[in-house]
Amino acid sequence: MTLIGIGCFRMGPAVNLLAWNVRGSTVQISGGMLSGGMRTFACDVAILQESKLEVVSRPLAISLWGRRPIEWLYLPSVGRSGGIIVIWDPQVWELDDSRIGSFSVCSRFKSLESNFEWGLIEVYGPNDDYMRRALFEELSFFMSA
Repeated sequence: MTLIGIGCFRMGPAVNLLAWNVRGSTVQISGGMLSGGMRTFACDVAILQESKLEVVSRPLAISLWGRRPIEWLYLPSVGRSGGIIVIWDPQVWELDDSRIGSFSVCSRFKSLESNFEWGLIEVYGPNDDYMRRALFEELSFFMSA
């Protein structure tokens, strides 16, 4: 995996991935910084953590991605905590499988060009020891499925 920009990674020859902790910034989300960053790095997949959004509608997802076509999954925030958004280009990646838990979004993608397959687990974990145990049980379940 090679770092090619702030939070943007190229994994082998196949995956251009942008990972961004937006910390719920309204300016970043609605002001175009995200879509500009995604266009700049020509990412095929983007992970936005700490979105603090309870709902990610199609118009909002399109404004974040900055282009079409678009597919996305999200784990809603709980109040003002958390929130994960995974966005990808469906002309590059096909979603083979996904699971959304209480603390994570798990996805398996397949390249439409080369059939390369890869998995992604994005986690927003709790600080509480009891809840952390629930997170590990969730991840264990996802990994065994």
